[in-house]
Amino acid sequence: MNTPVEQFIAERRREDPSFGGLLAKGFALLRCFVDDPRPLGNGELSQRLQLPRATVSRICRTLFELGYLDWDPKLDKYFVGAQVLALGYPYLAGLPVRHLARPLMQALANEVEGAVSLGVAHRLDVTYLESCTHLEGTSARPAVGAVRSVMTTAMGRAFLCTLSKREFEQLMMQARTERPDEFAVCYDTVCHNVAHYPKRGFTLNEGDAGEGIHGVGVYSRITYLNRPLLFNCAIPGLRVRRGMMEKRVAPLLREMVRSIENMAGVGR
Repeated sequence: MNTPVEQFIAERRREDPSFGGLLAKGFALLRCFVDDPRPLGNGELSQRLQLPRATVSRICRTLFELGYLDWDPKLDKYFVGAQVLALGYPYLAGLPVRHLARPLMQALANEVEGAVSLGVAHRLDVTYLESCTHLEGTSARPAVGAVRSVMTTAMGRAFLCTLSKREFEQLMMQARTERPDEFAVCYDTVCHNVAHYPKRGFTLNEGDAGEGIHGVGVYSRITYLNRPLLFNCAIPGLRVRRGMMEKRVAPLLREMVRSIENMAGVGR
């Protein structure tokens, strides 16, 4: 969340007066550790969230007592506690398609010598739920739970292709407000990807997500809790030859996704 928390809450309350501001502040604080997993002190969190230090201190103390934050007395700083992992476990445990998809994902990762991932999107972010890689140490592999932008990633762009015109325009308005730099750099490329998806059936990331990684993204007809499951295949840019992602990798990824859909019982 790049928007100051109080502004974000005010905007949501204009749409829904029952929106819980205090709860939103607690989750916004936890989200700081997604963007930067280092131990953080009250002052750093206060500055990032643009909240009074006393408010941040109370939230941190509450989250610490509940086990969602841990505290290092020597540093006088907080870091994410083990209870946060417990929140995600029921979500992953209820997604059996991960086990169906993993062998096919690993086979494709080995074939293209890259990484193949599965994820879902929420607003301006995608969350990775599974990743397979040709080499354990490849920089193209995001860990389970990693969060990336819908604007810069092939997987995120595939999600944008599932939206209606009105939904897409609304999300782009949010991106312009909350992530103006990212919007300025990626908007035209995103629109190009969305416009061409019906014909070619995939999206491209040609290094936009950083680290020189190129990727292809495809959305599936499999939904989990009303969200489409998204797939991508990523390869270090130094190994990508002209036309390789479109002509070789994209057809392989599309074929893999169709196979997984058939296994999950949603194929044609």
